[in-house]
Amino acid sequence: MAVCSRRAPGSAPARGRTSNRGIPSWCRSMSIAFARSPCGPASARSSSSWPSPPPAPTRLVYSRYMLPEKKTGIRERARRTDEVPRIARYPSPAGPESWVGADEDTVSLVDIWRILVRYRWVILAVMLLSTLAAGGTALWMTPMYRAEAVLAPVTDMDEKTRYSSRLSEFSGIAALAGINVERGGRKNEAIASLKSRLLTQQFIHDEKLLPVLFHRLWDEKAQRWSVDDPEDVPTLWDAWKLFDEDVRRVYEDKKTGLVILSVEWEDPQQAASWANELVRRTNAMMRQRAAEESQQSIRYLREQLEKTSIVELQQVLNHMVEAEMKESILANINEEYAFRLIDPAAAPEEPFRPKVAPMVVLGAVLGLMGGILLALFLNFLRLQREATPGEA
Repeated sequence: MAVCSRRAPGSAPARGRTSNRGIPSWCRSMSIAFARSPCGPASARSSSSWPSPPPAPTRLVYSRYMLPEKKTGIRERARRTDEVPRIARYPSPAGPESWVGADEDTVSLVDIWRILVRYRWVILAVMLLSTLAAGGTALWMTPMYRAEAVLAPVTDMDEKTRYSSRLSEFSGIAALAGINVERGGRKNEAIASLKSRLLTQQFIHDEKLLPVLFHRLWDEKAQRWSVDDPEDVPTLWDAWKLFDEDVRRVYEDKKTGLVILSVEWEDPQQAASWANELVRRTNAMMRQRAAEESQQSIRYLREQLEKTSIVELQQVLNHMVEAEMKESILANINEEYAFRLIDPAAAPEEPFRPKVAPMVVLGAVLGLMGGILLALFLNFLRLQREATPGEA
């Protein structure tokens, strides 16, 4: 850096304009900037009088939690050279397994892996406890067995047309007499009877299943209910709700048209026996109902036959009486009137609930997920303590 001085006598004139005192204008500008003149006596131009060089630039780490109080434009911030932005004085997290730096907002997979490695014993402990809890729960639960019976609904192909085959031309005359010559199939009726409350309550009452269904409330030694309030004694209504919701399942296969009856209970022998007995009772109830309806229809048709004198109507009534008599005979001799038992229920050898292996695997998976979440939470707490050491 060249040092300006006064022009000596006989020397070449200095470049640039000079003031009245003979000092260049640029030298005066430097005097104003440094608060002292470098163009003066030797004492004024000594090394001690020179301004100290600016300090070496240091790396400043800005905290994302410290935002500027007021947003200003670029030009205004450039003019404000006497102010410096606030910087974070927090120490950086120690250790390679910590979260990312304070100036970043994202977490990489490497950071997550380091956290998991750091808290691997916590994760393994949580996973082991969850697996043991799932296995213990599976072994503690009461095993349930499922017995299934495959049924084929008996659908009389002539049910809808047994009258129309011979009586199609007399349907108008039969309608005048108030007689319906068309009847629907009994498949839906049979399925509804199998699910009915009447059949279930009769079955529970005849088989004395109240102490069996509510065995936790029954004292086998004293042969009485172990309840304090008499109102807590189970009734047939309670037994039907329990049996219909938790014990018996009836569903129809839409592709094959077969009906599946399943009974779920603690004793496999009882489950199979109940399923077969329900099918037998449904057929018996449907047979009795069909026989009674046929007898009533025969009596009614004979009364109408005595009252009418029309030959055509008499022929219709005679054919209907004949069909009802055949229906009554069929109901009395056919035991599988509503359902044909394709595959009777058998006592299962293995319980369908609980499944020990799937429950243990599920417990291990849930334990692993819980351990990972706990590890992330513990790492978060550790970073909070390290970031605020004075508050710990």
